[in-house]
Amino acid sequence: MKKLFLLTTAILALGVQGAYAQDAEQAKEEKAMELRKFDEAKGFVGPEDYFTGEVKVDEPFSSGDEFKDYQGAMVHFEAGARTAWHTHPKGQTIYIVSGEGRAQSEGEPVRKLLPGDVVWFPADEKHWHGAAPGSAMSHLAIQSANEAGDVVTWLEQVSDEDYTQEPQ
Repeated sequence: MKKLFLLTTAILALGVQGAYAQDAEQAKEEKAMELRKFDEAKGFVGPEDYFTGEVKVDEPFSSGDEFKDYQGAMVHFEAGARTAWHTHPKGQTIYIVSGEGRAQSEGEPVRKLLPGDVVWFPADEKHWHGAAPGSAMSHLAIQSANEAGDVVTWLEQVSDEDYTQEPQ
C-alpha cells in the first residue's frame, strides 16, 4: 500500500511538472524575442513641408507588445538641416548619436546637442531639432502614439532667425 501511494504521488508530481513545463514553454513562445532586419529601402528623404535642408529618415520602427508601445526612427540631418516646429501628443525622446545638433522649445533658448545627449520634449511642447550650421547630426527619435494613432503634429518652418541664435 505504501509503495502504491509513493508511486501514485511520483506519477502525479511528474504530471504536474510536465504540465508546468509545457505552460512555461508556451508562455516563452508567446513572448519570444522578435528580430526585424533593417531594410534601407524603407527609409525616406525628409519632406520639405516638415524639414529644412537635407534630412534622411532611416526605416521607422515600432516596438513593445505587438509593436504598438512606441515607435521611432534614426534621423540624419546634414549641416544646417532641421525639423519644422512640431509637437508630440505623448512627448518625444531624442538620443544624439553623432555630430553636433541644436534643439529649442518655444520661448526657451536654443540648446547645443552633442553625442550621448538625451533630450525629452514633454507632451504637446512646441519644439524643433536638427543639425548645427556647420555639422551634420544624427539622432534616434522615440515617441508613442495617442489613442487616435497620432505621433506628431507639424507646424510652421523654423525661421533662420530662430535657428541661428547662439546656443547655450
